[in-house]
Amino acid sequence: MVDRRTVLKGGIAFGSLGLASTALAQESALVVHDFDGGSYPGSNDLGNWAGAGSFANGDGSGEVADGALRLEYDNAGWFASNVSQSVADRGHLTMRVRGDAGGEESDFLVDVGGARDLLGNLTDDAIGTEWSTVSVDLAAAGADLERPQSVRLNFWQGESGAVEIDRIAFTSDGEAPPSTATPTPTDPSTPTDTPTDTPEDDTPTDEPDDDTPTDAPDDGSTWDVPFPDRPPEPDSLPPASEITESTTVAELYEHFDDPYYVPRDFTDYLPGETGSKLQEWTDSEKAEEFGYDVSAVENNVGDGSLTLGQLGTQALPYVKQLAENDFPAHATVKLLPRLALLPDEEEDPGVHDEPETVWDETAGPTAATNDPDQFVQDRWPTDARTYQPMEVRVRDRAHDQPQYDDSREWGSSGNLPDSVYNDETNPVLDAAAEKVDPVTGESLGGDGFTATAPMAAEIRIHETGGSYLNQYIKLKNTSEVPYFQDAAVIWWLGPSGDAANLSDGHWNNPHRPSASLGHPQRDVIEVNHPDYDELSVYAVRLANHDEPYHMRTIYPGQSVAMEIGTPRDGSAWSTSAERQDLVDTMLDSLHVELETDLNRNDPIIDAIDLTYRVPN
Repeated sequence: MVDRRTVLKGGIAFGSLGLASTALAQESALVVHDFDGGSYPGSNDLGNWAGAGSFANGDGSGEVADGALRLEYDNAGWFASNVSQSVADRGHLTMRVRGDAGGEESDFLVDVGGARDLLGNLTDDAIGTEWSTVSVDLAAAGADLERPQSVRLNFWQGESGAVEIDRIAFTSDGEAPPSTATPTPTDPSTPTDTPTDTPEDDTPTDEPDDDTPTDAPDDGSTWDVPFPDRPPEPDSLPPASEITESTTVAELYEHFDDPYYVPRDFTDYLPGETGSKLQEWTDSEKAEEFGYDVSAVENNVGDGSLTLGQLGTQALPYVKQLAENDFPAHATVKLLPRLALLPDEEEDPGVHDEPETVWDETAGPTAATNDPDQFVQDRWPTDARTYQPMEVRVRDRAHDQPQYDDSREWGSSGNLPDSVYNDETNPVLDAAAEKVDPVTGESLGGDGFTATAPMAAEIRIHETGGSYLNQYIKLKNTSEVPYFQDAAVIWWLGPSGDAANLSDGHWNNPHRPSASLGHPQRDVIEVNHPDYDELSVYAVRLANHDEPYHMRTIYPGQSVAMEIGTPRDGSAWSTSAERQDLVDTMLDSLHVELETDLNRNDPIIDAIDLTYRVPN
């Protein structure tokens, strides 16, 4: 948290200063938004992307009326506006703003150039019920002024209310350009007919679904990730026989807070304090069922005195199980917020797109035919809850790669070029059809579904109407230890979609507070296979961002599912035998490559040119 400091205060009395001061303020300002046009949501006044989600008005994006953006929030809502240029000569972020009640500066986080905190901690200015200027000295806050990246506002802080923003700008002196908003307050109960575009994916998130990372590399060359040598020792759990209800978080791993932010991983996502979109069994319901003591977490996790018994019935047996399998201590404490809410039985990962028809023909569930050994990822990255750039660089190493890795050229279109779709030399074709490693050419060790870790797979086809199929791939962790899903690569043979609309995909993981949290973006390609009628090879790499690893994990005995939308109907497979052959082929060709050695699976990325990023 940055220290509070004195900054230039107050709005501008343009009437008394005269036109010269007005012109000076306008000249010195880099206006990000004045909300006078029809470009929001979609873009800002700089011509860059801007958007929002999960607000209570404007279909989640807020509403623009009378030259101001109104954002109504109830412990939910994000706003983001990309800034791709240096603001080194304009070191203040200024907003002309008012609130329904006043005091809203303590209700939301501001994030610019890696500096992130509650607005009230970044400025001594306050939000009132009349228009005034709030200014943040970005240099004092530690922001990267050469690469501000975006202006982000995050309203997941447990508060409810509404703010109206007339102008967002970067200025040199903390003063705001002239107001463009109507001086008469807008009645929040009066609807407006201002059109707003809805995003292709209506799943809300507490961070925008763009590719703007929080940090930047130190140099202008190939982007790399500076990992520490190893997690701080000792990194072994106590013997399972010695772990009891009275065992504390600190006794499990003394470095639980530095560098792993376990207290924030708990308190940022307490049961009942986040939405539960698409969750059949909510965190609040699980906490009550399992005896999870929310008050004990709030009072004791900070100093590590929180006990396994205070986490209810679930955490203790899972921690003992991990200890019996030599799972690392640093990863165990990182996962405690979810282990405490993990049921004994397998949860259905569900669907994101409700199908009109589900084919009767399915394949699996089938265990990996290469019979992989127990798989322990022994280095789990920090969750970077304070958004320190180097830590973010580690946490979001796959997600941020297209923005900063200049050793590869990355595409960003869901419609791939023909040179990719019809590339008969891409080794991903043999990887799927011949079950060989695309990097080494060696056998993957099985004659059907294969994986680098014990798991089972199942294939279904959903028809969603309008000549559209959803390929549904369900994966179950059949081992005794968790896997982090970040940077995992999955490939298979599936129905050809002519490399169109590959951005239509979803990752269903029931072990997160909401489907909107921990939802990965994807690197994805489709390559037409010349030896198979109507079939292509698909390859996907998962790329999470922002949310902690307990939302990026496939837990023991639990399942996740991936949906890939495919623009075509099922007429090519009109008989039951043809449909069964399709799903069997999909399953037999399927391979899951989890990340090892925190290398983002870069060798596979290079081998098959998996460098096309789509949002979630």
